[in-house]
Amino acid sequence: MACEGEHIQLPPSKVLSSPNFVVQDSEVLARAKAQHYAGIPICSTATCCFRGDGPFCQVGNSVKISEAQCLYAIRRFVKGDVPVPEVYGWRTDGDLRYIYMEYVKGTHLDRVWSTMRHEDKVVICRELRTIFQRLRQVEQDPEDLFIGANILRTLWITDCLINVSYMHEAGPFTTVRDFHDWFTFLCRRPMPDPYSVPVEPFRYDLPDDCAIKFTHGDLHPSNIIVIRSAPHHTLAIIDWEQSGLLPEYWESCKAQYTYFRTKDWSTTYLPMILVQFASTWGPWDYYTMSMGP
Repeated sequence: MACEGEHIQLPPSKVLSSPNFVVQDSEVLARAKAQHYAGIPICSTATCCFRGDGPFCQVGNSVKISEAQCLYAIRRFVKGDVPVPEVYGWRTDGDLRYIYMEYVKGTHLDRVWSTMRHEDKVVICRELRTIFQRLRQVEQDPEDLFIGANILRTLWITDCLINVSYMHEAGPFTTVRDFHDWFTFLCRRPMPDPYSVPVEPFRYDLPDDCAIKFTHGDLHPSNIIVIRSAPHHTLAIIDWEQSGLLPEYWESCKAQYTYFRTKDWSTTYLPMILVQFASTWGPWDYYTMSMGP
């Protein structure tokens, strides 16, 4: 376990880039189909378990190997301070990608949230605050700062907010300003003459001098695994496919975006977990809403 306050560098050279675990494809696909939609081809993402205690497999053409590399790096270098499933390996076969990982026995926080007492919710929020504080202590090489989808500097940003047709140009960016200029231009892209349209005042409310932080990208109660029975405690943070190195405000803006802002998770409990950067909500909302589907 890392010491409190210690900053952690994730060196890309030490992150595996090749698979190291193999299960017969036929067994994976058979189980995935049986546990999901029998007879329907796997065209997006499916999951299957091989035993009650794992391993667990994600398979599909939308599965991202960068998620496996992210989980591997966090578990190896952050040393337990950010609880994630253990990754056993990954592989590709044509259009299909496979990630084999630990099956975490628990339940999703959103399934028990409505039955929890305020005191128990506060306990979970304190645990999550500690987890995300440690995550945000992960640092890049100061000589090679960038905004992108993973620590290998090989992928563009994969946040689901960004239209898939623009993904291929979504970084990596060398500065926050470059990212902001690209991100805020997306809403003008469909216009007949986008470069003739004046830059919106909101653009200057996004801070170009903010820090770049390692970001989960989808902090939603459905992506938090807790003990099944009360008192609930955090077991793991899952679904890292949208993770990356992003401006420090992105985590809180995205977490608010994915939940109803009038619900207690957003109004009362998220501020216990993350610094809210409330001054960025207006411009962030403007640009994300303006992009359209």
